[in-house]
Amino acid sequence: MDHSAASLTLSQTALAGAASGILAGTTLLTLEGELPVEFLTPGDRIITRRGVRVLAQVTGRTVSDFAAVEILPGTLGHDRPGRALVIGADQPVLVRDWRAQALYGAAQAMVPAHRLADGHYIRRVTLAQAQVFTLTFTTGETVYAEGVELGFPAAVPA
Repeated sequence: MDHSAASLTLSQTALAGAASGILAGTTLLTLEGELPVEFLTPGDRIITRRGVRVLAQVTGRTVSDFAAVEILPGTLGHDRPGRALVIGADQPVLVRDWRAQALYGAAQAMVPAHRLADGHYIRRVTLAQAQVFTLTFTTGETVYAEGVELGFPAAVPA
């Protein structure tokens, strides 16, 4: 599967697995400022890598034994994330540093979070219980969560 910048739009759909999503308390950039994901509602204007996009749907669920990844502050460069970030192990993360080159031979790549785990700065964890949210837009988008670029696929037509 091609994970280069040219394929960032819908290759995200293939990457989003059962253990994808962001945890309650994680802040995202919106036109109203940084807001915790649990306060978002359809119609909110989210700042994405491609500009401002309207959130079509936000889905929350409580999950037991949730496979997650913890990314320590500053691990992804330029103070990203600003504080520890815990996301689903399958959550697509846009990397634009040596990791993209090392893993995919590209300047940037959309990578499932668990592929970035090094056991120290990025660690796999299992949460006994977690409130997990997924975002849906009309097109695939990359949002800023705690300063980290996370991919969410487009809504699937009914």
